[in-house]
Amino acid sequence: MSQDKQSLEQLFTEDRAHFMHPSTHAHDHARALPGKIVTGAKGIRIEDYQGKSYIDAFAGLYCVNIGYGRTEVAEAIYEQAKKLAYYHTYVGHSTDAIIELSSRIIDWSPEGMKKVYYGMSGSDANETKIKIVWYYNNVLVFRPRNNFT
Repeated sequence: MSQDKQSLEQLFTEDRAHFMHPSTHAHDHARALPGKIVTGAKGIRIEDYQGKSYIDAFAGLYCVNIGYGRTEVAEAIYEQAKKLAYYHTYVGHSTDAIIELSSRIIDWSPEGMKKVYYGMSGSDANETKIKIVWYYNNVLVFRPRNNFT
């Protein structure tokens, strides 16, 4: 077995042993699925450990809809990370970067949109929608009523 083939088999073995793949049945992953180890990407294409290139049809569906290898995005992330990579926005805290981005998004948005909420995945986006609906309905149910209604 060649060194590359052995390395690839070792990666597959470690992947199956140590990583829980979301939305993949564990039995299938452990035994039946051939698997693919992605090593790089550029534009709309990904490349696997064996050097094969594929169009990444999942990227636009999930999160990489601007394409891979965008140096201007990497440079912007790098510059921001040197100043402040992350800070929470609880209890009224904010950062200049999030304020600027939020203002830009509202400027580009349809009339009537006033606020931006950031999430990290579809899961927290859906959870937030549910919480907003609960909050809205609680406000309707528990708001004080005046004597004229």
